[in-house]
Amino acid sequence: MILKKLKLTNFRNYLDFEEGFHHLKTIIIGQNAQGKSNILEAINILATSQSDRAEKDSNLVYWNKEYALIFANIKTKEDDLDIALQINSTGRRKLKMNGVAKKAPQADLVGNFFSVMFSCDDLYLIKGSPSIRRNWIDNVLFQLDTKYHKALQNYQKSVVQKNALLKKAQEGNLSRKALKEQLDIWNEQILNFGTEVIYTRINFIADLQPIAKDFQDRISKQTEDLDMIYKSTIQNLALSTQLSAISTETEKQETGDKKQETEDKKIMPHASCLNPQSLRESFKQALDKSFDEELARGQSVIGPHRDDLIFLINKKEAKSFASQGQQRSFVLSIKLAELQIIENRKGEIPVLLLDDVFAELDESRQDFLLHNLPKNIQIFLTTTHLSDVQKEFLQEAQILEVEAGKIKVKHL
Repeated sequence: MILKKLKLTNFRNYLDFEEGFHHLKTIIIGQNAQGKSNILEAINILATSQSDRAEKDSNLVYWNKEYALIFANIKTKEDDLDIALQINSTGRRKLKMNGVAKKAPQADLVGNFFSVMFSCDDLYLIKGSPSIRRNWIDNVLFQLDTKYHKALQNYQKSVVQKNALLKKAQEGNLSRKALKEQLDIWNEQILNFGTEVIYTRINFIADLQPIAKDFQDRISKQTEDLDMIYKSTIQNLALSTQLSAISTETEKQETGDKKQETEDKKIMPHASCLNPQSLRESFKQALDKSFDEELARGQSVIGPHRDDLIFLINKKEAKSFASQGQQRSFVLSIKLAELQIIENRKGEIPVLLLDDVFAELDESRQDFLLHNLPKNIQIFLTTTHLSDVQKEFLQEAQILEVEAGKIKVKHL
């Protein structure tokens, strides 16, 4: 998959940007806050339908303008594809594919163009908040499974409606009996869509883990074992992607309890043991038990919107035990696995977006990344200094220099 042309109108700090890409490697150089990352953000929106950097669509629109436009000409294995996405300051969107208007701009956008974004913010995947890990899983799955995108949207809408009911009851404007009757309606939706979301996430992680583990084994020369656990708010649901004992060392340190130490050393159930029906039953039981707690808090506390992904290094939580270097290696392995998963499932090599990551990766990790990419992959890389980029990568690269939303071609 190749992005042949990109045009931005009123997008972020670009009033008018248009560039054709004639090389597999494009380097975008410039000082901070000049607009380098905005170009990669626009490309990634075409793949995932959303931005990780903007709280709302209006933030993507140039100041005092009514809309932003992202236009792309893409070459796939089968054909050329034109995508025109209009983002209005009001939050509404319009989408055309090959000149044909689409009724559902977000849903119809995903699944046509594929990208993998690797930014310095991804280094927070290990130590950051659960929402960072959930957003990462969601963004990958939006590209892989259009049904997942719809299920998650419907699930989130149902949670919003349920929370409004709980808040109303908490304020004394709804009886307990009336609340239960109305909650049953939304809980049914939450069960249906939430089960699909959790099940799809778990299967994705189960597919990703062995590929990421292989990359991590090679980076660390088999000294660092990578595992992942999908940790759900559904009681007793924590699924490993390896059939191995897991020791939660941080809990032992916090409690100092010998009994806890014994209980923590256990075999986690493997993700393949799960089926949608048993998952739904466990989900329903958890929702039923949480009624009083949710009423007291005025919000939904059970479901995939509260789930987390735990990374393990040699059977210990990487969040607490991995060094900065090990965390970088983990994220690098995960991103390479993400590339491979998309190629395996969709039959297209995604476009790789590297946003200021070379400044965070030492030479050996840069070298590992560049020598483990699919052949003929298109790469966009941003940097403040060309000295951060390996000389090998600079060869045959198109170099664009950005200053205050203006682009010019740079020659070495």
